[in-house]
Amino acid sequence: MDSYWARYPRLHPGFRADNNAGNMTRQVYDIAIIGGGIVGCALARALGIRFDKVLLLEKEGGVACHTSGRNSGVVHSGFNPTPGTLKAKLCVEGGRLIRELCHDRGVRCEQVGTLVVAVDEREMPILDGLKKKGEQNGVPGIEIVPIEQVRSYEPNVKGIAAFHSPAGAIVDSVGLTQAVANESKQLGVDIALGQEVLAVREGAMEVEVTTRTGTFCAQLVVNCAGLHADRLAHMMGVGRDYVIAPFRGEYFIVRRPGPPIIRSMVYPVPNPIVPFLGVHLTKSVDGTVLVGPNAVPAFGREAYSRFSIGWKDLREIATHKGTWTAFRKNRALVGIAWNELRNSCSRRHFHAEASRLVCGLRPEDLALDSRVGIRPQLIHANGHLVEDLVIETTPRSIHILNVVSPGMTSSLAFADWVSGGISGDLRWTRAAEVGMAPACAIARTDAVLNG
Repeated sequence: MDSYWARYPRLHPGFRADNNAGNMTRQVYDIAIIGGGIVGCALARALGIRFDKVLLLEKEGGVACHTSGRNSGVVHSGFNPTPGTLKAKLCVEGGRLIRELCHDRGVRCEQVGTLVVAVDEREMPILDGLKKKGEQNGVPGIEIVPIEQVRSYEPNVKGIAAFHSPAGAIVDSVGLTQAVANESKQLGVDIALGQEVLAVREGAMEVEVTTRTGTFCAQLVVNCAGLHADRLAHMMGVGRDYVIAPFRGEYFIVRRPGPPIIRSMVYPVPNPIVPFLGVHLTKSVDGTVLVGPNAVPAFGREAYSRFSIGWKDLREIATHKGTWTAFRKNRALVGIAWNELRNSCSRRHFHAEASRLVCGLRPEDLALDSRVGIRPQLIHANGHLVEDLVIETTPRSIHILNVVSPGMTSSLAFADWVSGGISGDLRWTRAAEVGMAPACAIARTDAVLNG
Protein backbone atom coordinates (compact mmCIF):
# COMPACT_ATOMS: atom_id res chain seq x y z
CA MET A 1 0.00 0.00 0.00
CA ASP A 2 1.51 3.34 -1.03
CA SER A 3 1.80 6.32 1.29
CA TYR A 4 -1.29 8.01 -0.16
CA TRP A 5 -3.49 5.08 0.82
CA ALA A 6 -1.84 4.97 4.23
CA ARG A 7 -3.81 8.15 4.98
CA TYR A 8 -7.11 6.34 4.46
CA PRO A 9 -8.47 3.08 5.88
CA ARG A 10 -9.86 1.00 3.04
CA LEU A 11 -13.12 0.50 4.91
CA HIS A 12 -15.00 3.05 6.97
CA PRO A 13 -15.55 2.07 10.63
CA GLY A 14 -18.66 -0.05 10.86
CA PHE A 15 -18.54 -1.03 7.18
CA ARG A 16 -18.59 -4.79 6.70
CA ALA A 17 -18.70 -6.38 3.29
CA ASP A 18 -20.52 -9.60 2.53
CA ASN A 19 -17.58 -11.52 1.13
CA ASN A 20 -19.45 -14.78 1.68
CA ALA A 21 -22.25 -13.69 -0.66
CA GLY A 22 -20.93 -15.94 -3.43
CA ASN A 23 -21.43 -18.98 -1.19
CA MET A 24 -25.18 -18.47 -1.06
CA THR A 25 -26.35 -21.43 -3.13
CA ARG A 26 -28.19 -20.30 -6.24
CA GLN A 27 -29.42 -17.09 -4.70
CA VAL A 28 -30.63 -14.95 -7.58
CA TYR A 29 -30.38 -11.22 -6.96
CA ASP A 30 -32.71 -8.74 -8.53
CA ILE A 31 -29.77 -6.56 -9.59
CA ALA A 32 -25.99 -7.03 -9.48
CA ILE A 33 -23.83 -3.92 -9.83
CA ILE A 34 -20.21 -4.36 -10.89
CA GLY A 35 -17.84 -1.66 -9.63
CA GLY A 36 -17.34 -0.12 -6.18
CA GLY A 37 -16.48 3.43 -7.16
CA ILE A 38 -18.70 6.37 -6.28
CA VAL A 39 -21.08 5.72 -9.19
CA GLY A 40 -21.49 2.03 -8.36
CA CYS A 41 -21.98 2.73 -4.64
CA ALA A 42 -24.44 5.54 -5.36
CA LEU A 43 -26.42 3.29 -7.68
CA ALA A 44 -26.43 0.51 -5.06
CA ARG A 45 -27.86 3.03 -2.60
CA ALA A 46 -30.53 4.22 -5.01
CA LEU A 47 -31.55 0.71 -6.05
CA GLY A 48 -31.41 -0.57 -2.49
CA ILE A 49 -34.30 1.75 -1.68
CA ARG A 50 -36.44 0.13 -4.38
CA PHE A 51 -35.41 -3.52 -4.58
CA ASP A 52 -35.04 -6.25 -1.95
CA LYS A 53 -32.05 -8.14 -3.35
CA VAL A 54 -29.24 -5.95 -4.65
CA LEU A 55 -25.58 -6.99 -4.87
CA LEU A 56 -22.49 -4.82 -5.35
CA LEU A 57 -19.34 -6.57 -6.62
CA GLU A 58 -15.92 -4.90 -6.31
CA LYS A 59 -12.64 -6.49 -7.37
CA GLU A 60 -10.51 -4.70 -4.75
CA GLY A 61 -10.46 -5.07 -0.98
CA GLY A 62 -12.39 -1.83 -0.47
CA VAL A 63 -14.44 0.78 -2.26
CA ALA A 64 -12.99 3.87 -4.00
CA CYS A 65 -9.62 2.26 -4.66
CA HIS A 66 -9.19 3.73 -8.13
CA THR A 67 -10.60 6.80 -9.91
CA SER A 68 -13.12 7.65 -7.18
CA GLY A 69 -10.48 7.73 -4.46
CA ARG A 70 -7.51 9.12 -6.36
CA ASN A 71 -8.64 12.61 -7.29
CA SER A 72 -8.51 16.14 -5.93
CA GLY A 73 -11.97 15.88 -4.35
CA VAL A 74 -13.57 18.75 -6.25
CA VAL A 75 -17.35 19.15 -6.19
CA HIS A 76 -18.08 21.20 -9.30
CA SER A 77 -20.79 23.84 -9.20
CA GLY A 78 -22.10 23.27 -12.74
CA PHE A 79 -21.14 26.30 -14.81
CA ASN A 80 -19.23 24.39 -17.49
CA PRO A 81 -21.81 21.94 -18.98
CA THR A 82 -23.89 23.01 -21.97
CA PRO A 83 -27.22 24.46 -20.76
CA GLY A 84 -30.28 22.29 -21.20
CA THR A 85 -28.36 19.00 -21.17
CA LEU A 86 -28.73 16.17 -18.72
CA LYS A 87 -25.11 16.73 -17.74
CA ALA A 88 -25.87 20.29 -16.63
CA LYS A 89 -28.90 19.21 -14.62
CA LEU A 90 -27.12 16.32 -12.89
CA CYS A 91 -24.03 18.38 -12.08
CA VAL A 92 -25.94 21.15 -10.31
CA GLU A 93 -28.29 18.76 -8.52
CA GLY A 94 -25.51 16.30 -7.72
CA GLY A 95 -23.38 18.96 -6.06
CA ARG A 96 -26.29 19.92 -3.83
CA LEU A 97 -26.95 16.29 -2.88
CA ILE A 98 -23.27 15.69 -2.02
CA ARG A 99 -23.13 18.75 0.24
CA GLU A 100 -26.30 17.60 2.00
CA LEU A 101 -25.05 14.04 2.48
CA CYS A 102 -21.68 15.21 3.79
CA HIS A 103 -23.40 17.48 6.28
CA ASP A 104 -25.74 14.71 7.46
CA ARG A 105 -23.08 11.97 7.61
CA GLY A 106 -20.13 13.94 8.90
CA VAL A 107 -18.02 13.56 5.76
CA ARG A 108 -15.38 16.27 5.39
CA CYS A 109 -16.64 18.83 2.87
CA GLU A 110 -15.96 22.55 2.56
CA GLN A 111 -17.56 25.08 0.22
CA VAL A 112 -14.50 27.14 -0.76
CA GLY A 113 -15.57 28.50 -4.15
CA THR A 114 -14.04 28.26 -7.63
CA LEU A 115 -12.07 30.87 -9.57
CA VAL A 116 -11.37 30.62 -13.32
CA VAL A 117 -8.64 33.14 -14.10
CA ALA A 118 -8.19 35.13 -17.31
CA VAL A 119 -4.52 36.02 -17.67
CA ASP A 120 -5.07 38.43 -20.59
CA GLU A 121 -7.82 40.12 -22.63
CA ARG A 122 -8.00 37.26 -25.12
CA GLU A 123 -9.41 35.00 -22.41
CA MET A 124 -12.15 37.38 -21.23
CA PRO A 125 -14.76 36.12 -23.74
CA ILE A 126 -14.32 32.64 -22.28
CA LEU A 127 -15.19 33.96 -18.82
CA ASP A 128 -18.26 35.66 -20.28
CA GLY A 129 -19.28 32.34 -21.84
CA LEU A 130 -18.87 30.49 -18.53
CA LYS A 131 -21.01 33.08 -16.75
CA LYS A 132 -23.74 32.82 -19.36
CA LYS A 133 -23.78 29.03 -19.17
CA GLY A 134 -23.72 29.07 -15.37
CA GLU A 135 -26.71 31.43 -15.23
CA GLN A 136 -28.68 29.24 -17.61
CA ASN A 137 -27.80 26.19 -15.51
CA GLY A 138 -29.04 27.85 -12.33
CA VAL A 139 -25.68 28.04 -10.57
CA PRO A 140 -26.09 30.54 -7.71
CA GLY A 141 -23.95 33.60 -7.00
CA ILE A 142 -21.69 33.51 -10.05
CA GLU A 143 -19.96 36.69 -11.22
CA ILE A 144 -16.94 38.01 -13.10
CA VAL A 145 -14.71 39.79 -10.62
CA PRO A 146 -11.94 42.34 -11.33
CA ILE A 147 -8.52 41.20 -10.16
CA GLU A 148 -8.39 43.82 -7.39
CA GLN A 149 -11.50 42.32 -5.81
CA VAL A 150 -10.19 38.77 -6.28
CA ARG A 151 -7.02 39.68 -4.41
CA SER A 152 -9.04 40.82 -1.41
CA TYR A 153 -9.59 37.14 -0.58
CA GLU A 154 -7.00 35.40 -2.81
CA PRO A 155 -4.02 37.79 -2.68
CA ASN A 156 -1.70 35.59 -4.75
CA VAL A 157 -3.90 35.20 -7.82
CA LYS A 158 -2.55 36.71 -11.05
CA GLY A 159 -4.36 37.82 -14.21
CA ILE A 160 -6.77 40.59 -15.11
CA ALA A 161 -10.10 39.12 -13.89
CA ALA A 162 -11.70 35.90 -12.70
CA PHE A 163 -14.98 34.10 -12.96
CA HIS A 164 -16.14 33.28 -9.43
CA SER A 165 -18.55 30.52 -8.43
CA PRO A 166 -19.06 30.37 -4.65
CA ALA A 167 -20.81 26.97 -4.84
CA GLY A 168 -17.60 25.08 -5.67
CA ALA A 169 -16.62 22.69 -2.88
CA ILE A 170 -13.97 20.17 -1.84
CA VAL A 171 -14.72 16.78 -0.30
CA ASP A 172 -12.98 13.72 1.10
CA SER A 173 -13.78 11.55 -1.92
CA VAL A 174 -12.82 8.30 -0.18
CA GLY A 175 -14.92 9.17 2.85
CA LEU A 176 -17.82 10.14 0.60
CA THR A 177 -17.75 6.83 -1.25
CA GLN A 178 -17.47 4.87 1.97
CA ALA A 179 -20.41 6.78 3.48
CA VAL A 180 -22.56 5.99 0.45
CA ALA A 181 -21.50 2.33 0.63
CA ASN A 182 -22.44 2.28 4.32
CA GLU A 183 -25.90 3.65 3.52
CA SER A 184 -26.29 0.95 0.85
CA LYS A 185 -25.37 -1.70 3.42
CA GLN A 186 -27.94 -0.31 5.85
CA LEU A 187 -30.57 -0.60 3.12
CA GLY A 188 -29.81 -4.31 2.79
CA VAL A 189 -27.46 -4.28 -0.18
CA ASP A 190 -24.91 -7.11 -0.15
CA ILE A 191 -21.39 -5.85 -0.83
CA ALA A 192 -18.84 -8.44 -1.92
CA LEU A 193 -15.21 -7.32 -2.08
CA GLY A 194 -12.26 -9.02 -3.74
CA GLN A 195 -14.54 -10.22 -6.53
CA GLU A 196 -12.76 -9.64 -9.83
CA VAL A 197 -15.11 -10.57 -12.66
CA LEU A 198 -13.69 -13.22 -14.99
CA ALA A 199 -16.72 -14.06 -17.11
CA VAL A 200 -20.33 -13.03 -17.64
CA ARG A 201 -22.96 -15.26 -19.24
CA GLU A 202 -26.38 -13.88 -20.10
CA GLY A 203 -29.31 -16.28 -20.25
CA ALA A 204 -32.98 -15.79 -20.98
CA MET A 205 -33.94 -15.37 -17.32
CA GLU A 206 -30.74 -14.37 -15.51
CA VAL A 207 -27.09 -13.42 -15.81
CA GLU A 208 -24.29 -15.47 -14.28
CA VAL A 209 -21.27 -13.48 -13.14
CA THR A 210 -18.19 -15.58 -12.41
CA THR A 211 -15.46 -14.17 -10.18
CA ARG A 212 -12.28 -15.61 -8.73
CA THR A 213 -14.20 -16.98 -5.73
CA GLY A 214 -17.62 -17.96 -7.01
CA THR A 215 -20.61 -17.38 -9.25
CA PHE A 216 -23.31 -14.78 -8.66
CA CYS A 217 -26.70 -14.73 -10.39
CA ALA A 218 -28.94 -11.74 -11.04
CA GLN A 219 -31.90 -10.87 -13.20
CA LEU A 220 -30.17 -7.65 -14.24
CA VAL A 221 -26.51 -6.62 -14.25
CA VAL A 222 -25.35 -2.99 -14.23
CA ASN A 223 -21.77 -2.40 -15.33
CA CYS A 224 -20.22 0.51 -13.41
CA ALA A 225 -16.67 -0.77 -13.67
CA GLY A 226 -15.04 2.53 -14.61
CA LEU A 227 -11.58 1.86 -16.01
CA HIS A 228 -12.68 -1.67 -16.97
CA ALA A 229 -16.24 -0.92 -18.14
CA ASP A 230 -15.47 -1.38 -21.83
CA ARG A 231 -13.82 -4.74 -21.19
CA LEU A 232 -16.89 -6.03 -19.33
CA ALA A 233 -19.18 -4.75 -22.07
CA HIS A 234 -17.07 -6.52 -24.70
CA MET A 235 -17.50 -9.77 -22.74
CA MET A 236 -21.23 -9.44 -23.39
CA GLY A 237 -20.85 -8.47 -27.03
CA VAL A 238 -21.63 -4.75 -26.77
CA GLY A 239 -19.65 -1.55 -26.88
CA ARG A 240 -17.11 -2.83 -29.37
CA ASP A 241 -16.94 0.56 -31.09
CA TYR A 242 -15.42 1.94 -27.88
CA VAL A 243 -12.15 1.55 -26.02
CA ILE A 244 -10.97 3.21 -22.81
CA ALA A 245 -7.64 5.01 -23.04
CA PRO A 246 -6.21 5.70 -19.56
CA PHE A 247 -4.66 9.09 -18.73
CA ARG A 248 -2.58 9.39 -15.57
CA GLY A 249 -3.08 12.46 -13.40
CA GLU A 250 -0.10 13.49 -11.23
CA TYR A 251 -0.10 16.04 -8.41
CA PHE A 252 2.40 18.16 -6.55
CA ILE A 253 1.83 19.48 -3.03
CA VAL A 254 2.71 23.05 -2.12
CA ARG A 255 5.00 23.05 0.91
CA ARG A 256 6.11 26.49 2.03
CA PRO A 257 6.09 28.44 5.29
CA GLY A 258 3.34 30.92 6.08
CA PRO A 259 -0.30 31.00 4.98
CA PRO A 260 -1.46 28.75 2.14
CA ILE A 261 -0.87 30.13 -1.34
CA ILE A 262 -4.60 29.81 -2.10
CA ARG A 263 -7.71 29.17 0.01
CA SER A 264 -10.11 28.01 -2.69
CA MET A 265 -9.78 26.48 -6.18
CA VAL A 266 -8.01 28.35 -8.98
CA TYR A 267 -8.34 27.15 -12.59
CA PRO A 268 -7.06 28.31 -15.96
CA VAL A 269 -9.60 28.93 -18.71
CA PRO A 270 -10.57 25.59 -20.33
CA ASN A 271 -8.77 24.33 -23.41
CA PRO A 272 -11.38 23.56 -26.11
CA ILE A 273 -9.12 20.99 -27.80
CA VAL A 274 -9.01 18.41 -24.99
CA PRO A 275 -11.61 17.32 -22.39
CA PHE A 276 -9.29 18.03 -19.45
CA LEU A 277 -9.35 21.04 -17.14
CA GLY A 278 -5.61 21.69 -17.10
CA VAL A 279 -3.22 22.05 -14.18
CA HIS A 280 -4.94 23.99 -11.40
CA LEU A 281 -4.56 24.71 -7.68
CA THR A 282 -6.93 23.17 -5.18
CA LYS A 283 -7.18 23.43 -1.44
CA SER A 284 -7.89 19.93 -0.13
CA VAL A 285 -9.91 18.95 2.92
CA ASP A 286 -6.75 18.15 4.89
CA GLY A 287 -5.50 21.72 4.41
CA THR A 288 -2.82 21.01 1.81
CA VAL A 289 -2.76 22.76 -1.56
CA LEU A 290 -2.55 20.52 -4.62
CA VAL A 291 -1.14 21.53 -7.99
CA GLY A 292 -2.42 19.35 -10.82
CA PRO A 293 -3.44 17.11 -12.28
CA ASN A 294 -1.81 16.82 -15.65
CA ALA A 295 -3.09 14.27 -18.19
CA VAL A 296 -0.33 11.87 -19.20
CA PRO A 297 -1.13 8.93 -21.50
CA ALA A 298 -0.79 5.88 -19.26
CA PHE A 299 0.40 2.47 -20.40
CA GLY A 300 -2.23 0.56 -18.47
CA ARG A 301 -5.60 1.02 -16.81
CA GLU A 302 -3.95 0.82 -13.39
CA ALA A 303 -0.45 2.02 -14.36
CA TYR A 304 -0.08 4.51 -11.52
CA SER A 305 3.69 4.64 -11.82
CA ARG A 306 5.18 6.42 -14.82
CA PHE A 307 7.20 3.26 -15.50
CA SER A 308 4.29 0.79 -15.15
CA ILE A 309 3.05 -1.06 -18.19
CA GLY A 310 -0.10 -3.15 -18.43
CA TRP A 311 0.69 -5.22 -21.48
CA LYS A 312 -2.85 -6.57 -21.93
CA ASP A 313 -4.31 -3.07 -21.64
CA LEU A 314 -1.72 -1.64 -23.98
CA ARG A 315 -2.43 -4.30 -26.58
CA GLU A 316 -6.19 -3.66 -26.43
CA ILE A 317 -5.71 0.09 -26.79
CA ALA A 318 -3.09 -0.16 -29.53
CA THR A 319 -5.14 -2.56 -31.65
CA HIS A 320 -8.40 -0.59 -31.46
CA LYS A 321 -8.87 1.49 -34.59
CA GLY A 322 -10.28 4.42 -32.60
CA THR A 323 -6.94 5.07 -30.91
CA TRP A 324 -5.02 5.68 -34.12
CA THR A 325 -7.90 7.51 -35.75
CA ALA A 326 -8.04 9.89 -32.77
CA PHE A 327 -4.36 10.82 -33.15
CA ARG A 328 -4.63 11.07 -36.93
CA LYS A 329 -7.65 13.38 -36.79
CA ASN A 330 -6.43 15.47 -33.85
CA ARG A 331 -2.88 16.60 -34.64
CA ALA A 332 -3.01 19.10 -31.78
CA LEU A 333 -3.82 16.20 -29.45
CA VAL A 334 -0.59 14.46 -30.49
CA GLY A 335 1.43 17.51 -29.49
CA ILE A 336 -0.40 17.85 -26.19
CA ALA A 337 0.05 14.14 -25.38
CA TRP A 338 3.76 14.28 -26.21
CA ASN A 339 4.20 17.40 -24.09
CA GLU A 340 2.45 15.71 -21.16
CA LEU A 341 4.62 12.61 -21.46
CA ARG A 342 7.78 14.71 -21.68
CA ASN A 343 6.83 16.71 -18.60
CA SER A 344 5.55 13.83 -16.47
CA CYS A 345 6.50 14.35 -12.80
CA SER A 346 8.38 17.52 -13.78
CA ARG A 347 8.56 20.09 -10.99
CA ARG A 348 9.65 22.69 -13.52
CA HIS A 349 6.59 22.07 -15.72
CA PHE A 350 4.09 22.12 -12.85
CA HIS A 351 5.68 25.27 -11.47
CA ALA A 352 5.45 26.98 -14.86
CA GLU A 353 1.77 26.04 -15.26
CA ALA A 354 0.83 27.09 -11.71
CA SER A 355 2.82 30.34 -11.97
CA ARG A 356 0.51 31.48 -14.76
CA LEU A 357 -2.23 31.61 -12.13
CA VAL A 358 -0.51 32.62 -8.88
CA CYS A 359 2.53 34.59 -7.78
CA GLY A 360 4.98 33.79 -4.99
CA LEU A 361 5.38 30.11 -5.83
CA ARG A 362 8.95 28.78 -6.08
CA PRO A 363 9.99 25.48 -7.69
CA GLU A 364 11.37 24.29 -4.38
CA ASP A 365 7.91 24.80 -2.81
CA LEU A 366 6.57 21.85 -4.83
CA ALA A 367 6.85 18.23 -3.68
CA LEU A 368 5.62 15.32 -5.80
CA ASP A 369 2.57 13.78 -4.14
CA SER A 370 2.01 10.04 -3.89
CA ARG A 371 -1.58 10.66 -4.98
CA VAL A 372 -1.88 9.52 -8.61
CA GLY A 373 -5.17 9.02 -10.40
CA ILE A 374 -6.14 7.59 -13.76
CA ARG A 375 -8.96 9.02 -15.81
CA PRO A 376 -10.70 6.65 -18.24
CA GLN A 377 -11.05 8.50 -21.55
CA LEU A 378 -13.49 6.75 -23.87
CA ILE A 379 -12.58 6.76 -27.56
CA HIS A 380 -14.99 5.87 -30.38
CA ALA A 381 -13.89 3.90 -33.43
CA ASN A 382 -14.24 7.10 -35.49
CA GLY A 383 -11.53 8.71 -33.38
CA HIS A 384 -13.87 10.93 -31.36
CA LEU A 385 -12.83 11.58 -27.74
CA VAL A 386 -16.18 10.98 -26.09
CA GLU A 387 -17.22 13.55 -23.48
CA ASP A 388 -20.83 12.42 -23.26
CA LEU A 389 -22.54 9.75 -21.23
CA VAL A 390 -22.53 6.44 -23.11
CA ILE A 391 -24.88 3.63 -22.12
CA GLU A 392 -25.29 0.37 -24.00
CA THR A 393 -27.71 -2.39 -23.10
CA THR A 394 -28.65 -6.00 -23.68
CA PRO A 395 -31.95 -7.48 -22.49
CA ARG A 396 -30.47 -8.18 -19.05
CA SER A 397 -27.59 -5.75 -18.71
CA ILE A 398 -26.92 -2.02 -18.62
CA HIS A 399 -23.38 -0.84 -19.38
CA ILE A 400 -22.33 2.62 -18.24
CA LEU A 401 -19.31 3.04 -20.46
CA ASN A 402 -18.58 6.69 -19.93
CA VAL A 403 -19.12 8.94 -16.94
CA VAL A 404 -16.72 11.83 -17.25
CA SER A 405 -15.86 14.77 -15.06
CA PRO A 406 -17.80 15.84 -13.15
CA GLY A 407 -18.59 12.18 -12.56
CA MET A 408 -18.19 12.30 -8.79
CA THR A 409 -20.15 15.56 -8.54
CA SER A 410 -23.03 14.11 -10.55
CA SER A 411 -22.93 10.64 -8.99
CA LEU A 412 -25.84 10.81 -6.55
CA ALA A 413 -28.14 12.56 -9.01
CA PHE A 414 -27.01 10.28 -11.83
CA ALA A 415 -27.73 7.20 -9.69
CA ASP A 416 -31.26 8.45 -9.06
CA TRP A 417 -31.67 9.02 -12.82
CA VAL A 418 -30.49 5.50 -13.68
CA SER A 419 -32.61 3.96 -10.92
CA GLY A 420 -35.63 5.82 -12.22
CA GLY A 421 -35.03 4.29 -15.64
CA ILE A 422 -35.23 0.70 -14.33
CA SER A 423 -38.81 -0.49 -14.11
CA GLY A 424 -40.23 -2.70 -11.39
CA ASP A 425 -39.90 -5.68 -13.72
CA LEU A 426 -36.23 -4.81 -14.34
CA ARG A 427 -36.46 -3.30 -17.81
CA TRP A 428 -34.49 -0.25 -18.96
CA THR A 429 -37.07 2.42 -19.83
CA ARG A 430 -34.97 5.45 -20.75
CA ALA A 431 -34.76 4.43 -24.42
CA ALA A 432 -37.33 6.86 -25.81
CA GLU A 433 -36.17 9.63 -23.47
CA VAL A 434 -32.61 9.62 -24.78
CA GLY A 435 -33.25 8.58 -28.36
CA MET A 436 -32.00 5.02 -27.94
CA ALA A 437 -33.20 1.88 -29.64
CA PRO A 438 -35.74 -0.25 -27.72
CA ALA A 439 -34.40 -1.70 -24.48
CA CYS A 440 -34.57 -5.22 -25.89
CA ALA A 441 -31.87 -4.34 -28.41
CA ILE A 442 -28.28 -3.24 -28.14
CA ALA A 443 -28.43 0.51 -27.68
CA ARG A 444 -26.10 3.49 -27.43
CA THR A 445 -26.50 7.08 -26.19
CA ASP A 446 -23.60 9.06 -27.65
CA ALA A 447 -25.22 12.45 -27.16
CA VAL A 448 -26.96 12.30 -23.81
CA LEU A 449 -24.53 14.57 -22.03
CA ASN A 450 -23.40 17.10 -24.59
CA GLY A 451 -20.80 19.58 -23.37
